[in-house]
Amino acid sequence: MEKQKFYRIGEISKMVEVPTHILRYWEKEFAALKPMRDRSGNRLYAKSDVEKIKRIRFLVYNKGYRIKGAKKELREGSRKEANKSTRMFLKIILKELQELKKCLQ
Repeated sequence: MEKQKFYRIGEISKMVEVPTHILRYWEKEFAALKPMRDRSGNRLYAKSDVEKIKRIRFLVYNKGYRIKGAKKELREGSRKEANKSTRMFLKIILKELQELKKCLQ
């Protein structure tokens, strides 16, 4: 089992080229962005947090979204992903049911 790597806010700031104060602000604005904390209270970002930050950065810096619009886009994107996963799951179940039906005939 691979140990998950965590990053500190300074590392993330350099990685995504966003100042640390902006990252702290985004934490307050985006419910999906919740880094863990170590015993000292320092932020520890998981790989999934990094991906969310990159997405937010792209929406705000490259696409010109304001915070409100970026929040909406992230919510809709999450919903689309959930719907896609559900559809894939249902297709698998349907296929298995069809195979079971063939076996029972």
